[in-house]
Amino acid sequence: MTTTSTAAETVTPFDVPALEALGIPQLPTERDALRRHLLDAVARIRPVLENDAEANDAGERLSWASVVALYREGLLSLKVPRELGGPEVDPLLYLELCDELCYINPSAGWCAFINSTSASWLGAFLPERGVERIFAGGRMPIASGAIIPRGVATPAPGGWRVTGRWPFASGSAHSSWLLAGFRILRDGNPGTEHMIFAAPIEDVQFLDNWQVMGLKGTGSRDFVFDDYFVPEEMAFDLLSTDPRKGGPIFWLGRPGFVTPDHAAFALGVARRALDEISSEAGSYQRGYLNSTIAQRGALQHDLGRCDQQLRAARALCREAIEDAWEFCLRSERPDLERQLRLRGACVYATDVACQVTATAFRYGGGNAIYNDRVLQRCMRDINAAAQHFMVNTSAYDNLGQFRLGLPDVNPMG
Repeated sequence: MTTTSTAAETVTPFDVPALEALGIPQLPTERDALRRHLLDAVARIRPVLENDAEANDAGERLSWASVVALYREGLLSLKVPRELGGPEVDPLLYLELCDELCYINPSAGWCAFINSTSASWLGAFLPERGVERIFAGGRMPIASGAIIPRGVATPAPGGWRVTGRWPFASGSAHSSWLLAGFRILRDGNPGTEHMIFAAPIEDVQFLDNWQVMGLKGTGSRDFVFDDYFVPEEMAFDLLSTDPRKGGPIFWLGRPGFVTPDHAAFALGVARRALDEISSEAGSYQRGYLNSTIAQRGALQHDLGRCDQQLRAARALCREAIEDAWEFCLRSERPDLERQLRLRGACVYATDVACQVTATAFRYGGGNAIYNDRVLQRCMRDINAAAQHFMVNTSAYDNLGQFRLGLPDVNPMG
């Protein structure tokens, strides 16, 4: 049987418990040192992530070599509280790191932010007994899931019995724990809570339905629970539970906590597409032309415009995060306006990324459509990511409602 080497250790492919038993290295706590260390880590594993991109798509999951590389560098647990052994990076550093990962390999970057966010929620918000179970013996878990409340639950002694089907369990193929959202039935009607529960991966029924046009390597299949018992210590209310562990980042709230995830993906993928067409333009000729496309005035104009649009989108995301961060430093959730602007910036970054990537792809001509070309992967992946509800353009509607002073504005509406 083949094996994958990680430093001095050897791990059998797709043995997630054995990988988790190895743990992650102790990381610096001072921000500048931590930033340098993690950016160096991303650079170290870049060859693995790039080489695995086609295999990820073909296998509809991340390759084991990519999983090991990401995990062993601490890049699947970026938000996990420090007291549980994670780096607990701040949102601006997180934005930078995920941007770099998504630039290299969109599916790997997507799984990295899903796994990091999922594991951090478990560590920061579950009751202590649940945390002790999942992080037992200093283990750093790999978690994934779908927090949309597609499940319904009836109260039972010591917990709930949950039934439902959830889509888009990205990264679940290499996870040990799965999160799922549910609402509690009372008198036959679902309540207003947004409960999240965690279950060991062996208790989950998965469906083989991840045959898609983009983000193929994320393995984002559906999963099912049928009358599944969830103990109280394995669930929390996403809307009302204050962080039990961790620092300011866990006060970002919803949608603020996942804004850097989706914004980083969009910015990284579009930046890669722009770099690809820029590097190819000097040697690529189209049709009967004797000159390269780099000599076309239209391309020069569009590259300059796209560069500025992408930089403006990144600056808007950073501004929204910095504004909300001031609340978090006071152990307060950002107010409604900040939540609306966080999500709005994330949606705007995705809109710009789609436009920039489409421009780069169009100039790439026939060369861009082959499965082994970066531009086609960027094109497919950014458009698949743009379908996510988090970056739905309804966020603009919500922000407009707020500016008009309308009542009952919901940042996740």
